[in-house]
Amino acid sequence: MDFYKEAALDLIKGKTIFDAPMKQYTSIRVGGKADVLLFPKDIDELKKIVKKSRKMGIPYYILGNGTNLIVTDEGIRGWVISLNQGFKSVKVRQDEIEAEAGLPLKRLINLSIREGLTGLEPFAGIPGTVGGAIKMNAGAWGVEIKDRVRDVTFMTSSGRIIERERGRLKFSYRNLNIPDSWIILRANFRLRKGEKSEILKKIRSYLAMKRRFQPLGFPNAGSIFLNPKGYSAGKLIEESGLKGFKIGDAMISDMHGNFIINLGKAKSHEIINLIELIEKKVYEEKGVLLKREVKIIGA
Repeated sequence: MDFYKEAALDLIKGKTIFDAPMKQYTSIRVGGKADVLLFPKDIDELKKIVKKSRKMGIPYYILGNGTNLIVTDEGIRGWVISLNQGFKSVKVRQDEIEAEAGLPLKRLINLSIREGLTGLEPFAGIPGTVGGAIKMNAGAWGVEIKDRVRDVTFMTSSGRIIERERGRLKFSYRNLNIPDSWIILRANFRLRKGEKSEILKKIRSYLAMKRRFQPLGFPNAGSIFLNPKGYSAGKLIEESGLKGFKIGDAMISDMHGNFIINLGKAKSHEIINLIELIEKKVYEEKGVLLKREVKIIGA
């Protein structure tokens, strides 16, 4: 047994998986194995993991729903930590909702409907977790998650828990600038009272538009590239003649140029080669250097 696995033995009561096949934990369904995948059941177990990793020099990566992620075919050395089994609690206080990082965004939105709280409708259909949405500053239809956040609570690499008000957080386009070792634990969302029927109407409208323009029927990792200022990444890709282009079982969607879909048996290297081809072709054809939104990690 190697060092990373031995160090994780009997570390927590929550689930521990050795040689975890990451294609089972990413929405695009590709990726090699992670040495260790840990599912802490509470803050104490998470603190234990973080402190031991720091003491022993073991790298760790926080996994949300794996919806904006491509893991290489070689897999991930070290520890992967998932909060989606023990960090799902949610509380409503008048016009605010406090949600833990592992809670699926869909459940947060469903709760806002039940409570008649408006403000989260544009995020309907985004398949990530609360923590992932905050780290990526998820956005849709001109609204970003930062516009709804009141404060966020983190755990640092030393196991210290700190809270930051919205004004002290450095949000930018599709990013929250925090140290890589910080872990998002929970957030408070400031919403407004609204009519349930109106909230539902807006959500149905957003979901219908998503179904019309995004390839939801195939495994994918969401938008591959950020929209450059003044441009649509999808349109640039389509105008470069790449719609429908394939490498192996990885294909640029014929519905939306900024999506790469897995037709069934795609490998990570095929998707990464396709990403690099898009970058090269769009720069040659349009003179625009695309910046990646999707994260690529692994050995």
